[in-house]
Amino acid sequence: MSIRPEKIVAFICPPLATLLAATLFASALLAVTTSLSAQKPIPADRKLPAIEPARVTQITEWLSPRPTHFTPTFDDRSFWTPLATLPTAKTIITKARKFAREPIPDLPDALYLEFQNTGRRESYERPFTLRSERLNALVFAAGLTNDTVAWLPPIEAELAAILDEPTWAIPAGARSRKTRTDAYDYVDLAATARAWTLASADWLLGDRLQPATRARIRQEIHARVLAPWLARVRARDRRDFWWMSTDNNWNAVCNTGVLGTALTLTENPAERARFIAAYEALTPFFLAGFADDGFCHEGIGYWVYGFGHYLIGAELIRQTTAGHVDLLAAPKVARIATFASGWEICPGIYPAFGDARMTTRVPPWLSTFVASRFATPPPADVALPQFRNWHSLGVQLYASLFELAEHAEHATPSSPPPAPPANNPGALAPRNWFPDGGALVARSIPAATGLSLAIKGGHNGQPHNHNDLGSFVVVNDGVLVMSDLGVDAYTKDTFGPRRYTSGVMNSFGHPVPRVAGQLQKTGPDARAVTVRTEFTDERDVWEMDLTSAYDVPALKQLTRTFTFTRANRGRLEIVDRVRHTTPQTFGTALILLPGQQRSAAHASGFRLTTGGKAVDIAFHADGGDIVLREEPVSGIIPDAPPKGTRVGLELLQPTLEAEIRLVITPANDP
Repeated sequence: MSIRPEKIVAFICPPLATLLAATLFASALLAVTTSLSAQKPIPADRKLPAIEPARVTQITEWLSPRPTHFTPTFDDRSFWTPLATLPTAKTIITKARKFAREPIPDLPDALYLEFQNTGRRESYERPFTLRSERLNALVFAAGLTNDTVAWLPPIEAELAAILDEPTWAIPAGARSRKTRTDAYDYVDLAATARAWTLASADWLLGDRLQPATRARIRQEIHARVLAPWLARVRARDRRDFWWMSTDNNWNAVCNTGVLGTALTLTENPAERARFIAAYEALTPFFLAGFADDGFCHEGIGYWVYGFGHYLIGAELIRQTTAGHVDLLAAPKVARIATFASGWEICPGIYPAFGDARMTTRVPPWLSTFVASRFATPPPADVALPQFRNWHSLGVQLYASLFELAEHAEHATPSSPPPAPPANNPGALAPRNWFPDGGALVARSIPAATGLSLAIKGGHNGQPHNHNDLGSFVVVNDGVLVMSDLGVDAYTKDTFGPRRYTSGVMNSFGHPVPRVAGQLQKTGPDARAVTVRTEFTDERDVWEMDLTSAYDVPALKQLTRTFTFTRANRGRLEIVDRVRHTTPQTFGTALILLPGQQRSAAHASGFRLTTGGKAVDIAFHADGGDIVLREEPVSGIIPDAPPKGTRVGLELLQPTLEAEIRLVITPANDP
């Protein structure tokens, strides 16, 4: 029987346990590395960069002798006692009292298997997430009240339940492992968040926890997360941890979770330096996923999640190396960091292209950090720390500590909270053009009055793609009146072969043309090619060629031209011009949100209203008559209610050449 080295020290006092575990752990990793090195050559797509010993030695010299985190431990009452006076602190304590009275949610195998059997994720992820939320609230309650006698029993129970979980990965993340127990040491988004959250709880509570609990936290974290990750780094073979060298949010979230966990728990400075050097070496993979102009193809939600984690990881490295390693100093990183302010159509509203959500907002702590580090305008809304950094895969205790440290730096916790400044929508530029990412945000001045909009180009091979070249959203007086439907439900099929059977994720559910009955095709060869742009104070023009997006042999050319005029509260004109070699059907579409209705309809237009704001839409065709056809837009889950309504504006007869013109203006009397 093989015995993990950590098992030997499971119930030894933490300092000795850490020392013994580190020695045995290093020996075990050396054996694993030697074994892996003796295998056949590593495929190029799995190979990781080498970690230079000289770089590890250099970083070691810059590190403090002990682990670190963003905030002091609960022993530092000068930091934590003032925070207890905040209204949000009282809220989290109240929530913790509720959690302490309730049973810990069950996570049986049957829930784990439901994803495999039905494709549904929420049955397992809901109680999985609730466990981390409970731990987060209970830990903060202990620190804010400084009452360990009352709070330690439920904290110890919650920790024990999480440590007993057969895996910290979620079923959707650990698809490469056949069973739940096989996924014990699979590292995914959820597992790294679990690990750093547990390490953060240990950091804050310290010796208030039982010695056996602290030893087991280290044992499980090493076995489940740190050892598998470091073994792959040393072998330079990512194997089934595909995300170690990918260019999307998984890279930043998982690698940052591993890094933060290691820097919080690992006593040996040389081992901490190895994690930093590896993180530094893996960074280029993640940054390569952004366009050179800083555009985030995954949308604002994944910018918050992925790049937000990268910022946290980079800042932790900067602090722990006394500024010697600064992964935020590169010019491209600055462009990525300022993406969110450029992607904001008007205060608080971002485009929901791809798998983005209409409700996504940038957390104030993230905006504040970006503003202070990259000299961008500060956020309009001043918010108190929430003690609850929520994500659908679990509440992130470590991110709340980053937020609290930032709050302490910019405000005196014992003083009254600052009054929010008056909104200053005029601070947004007339436009933000992302030529590399293929997107444009054009605004009235100020942005919260009249029309403002966002337009999507790019290609149909981008991350979280919806086959939506030429799509657009429109805001009127600060209200989103013409929106993309955004993200569909996340199921087993969402990122599989059936993805584009969803009307939300194919071009059927987007305001884009349909040619000869065909929707847009998938892949990087389908792209919006910029024909011309014209940007002035008075108007913005973007003409794009969409011909490559349609697999129609008779299609000679299809262009779409957006012209946004700022006078008289804004006017948007969209002109589609198509040419065929033989007569073909052609049309475009507008998309209505659930509950949104057309009104004031007439032969060449209608009105759309949302939240008391409305736009008038006029349409005209050269080359034929237009017929309107409403159809429900269904998502990835069969038999679920429609996600929206497609209003097709289709030519009555096939044609060789045609032009469809849409004009959108603010309604004078909504």
